[in-house]
Amino acid sequence: MTNQYAPDGGRQRYFGVYPAIVLNIVDPENLGRVSVSFPWLSDANVEAWSTLTTPYADDEQGLQIMPEVGSQVIVAFEAGNLRRPYIIGSCWNGSAVPPEQPQDANNIRTLKTRSGSELTFDDTDGAAKITLKTAGGHELLLDEASSAITLTHSSGHKIEFSASGAIEITANSTVELNAAAFNVHAPVANFDGIINCTTMIASAAVVSPSYTPGVGNLW
Repeated sequence: MTNQYAPDGGRQRYFGVYPAIVLNIVDPENLGRVSVSFPWLSDANVEAWSTLTTPYADDEQGLQIMPEVGSQVIVAFEAGNLRRPYIIGSCWNGSAVPPEQPQDANNIRTLKTRSGSELTFDDTDGAAKITLKTAGGHELLLDEASSAITLTHSSGHKIEFSASGAIEITANSTVELNAAAFNVHAPVANFDGIINCTTMIASAAVVSPSYTPGVGNLW
């Protein structure tokens, strides 16, 4: 990186990339800019509103991930003008470390937020999967190897979709369905326990090894 003066004798120009510290992310003009300071300048009070670059930005749409106040970012200056900085990325340093330690195979891609919510892509050969989880233990797993999808609550109950087409619901308590109508289309419905209903209407005969008549029924 080089510092140069404009040919016309104007302000000093700053070419290359430089570290900066985030001061404020609430742009008073609602332009999505970020206020940063430049610790490498002799004047510690110098700060500027910087344009935040992102892979996708358009009118009321785009990828918006703001840096944390106090974090280190990397800036470049338009035509070397100190008053026109652009944030081109963030970086880890001695006080901020990555959420995952890289391995030689480089199979893991991770997006992790301050609260611990995490989206992880695992590209392990033959065992690829995508995991979305919270710090509290809720998890959604898309397993490419087994072609299964599992949604798990932190307390243990879960819903599993298998490659065979089976769906298994495991609950530690009651499962309730509330709807205007509930239709089951299957040749056979198996129940291990007691079926308790307030009203039963059958369009065909009800077959049972035992029968207890209700009030008003005749033997």
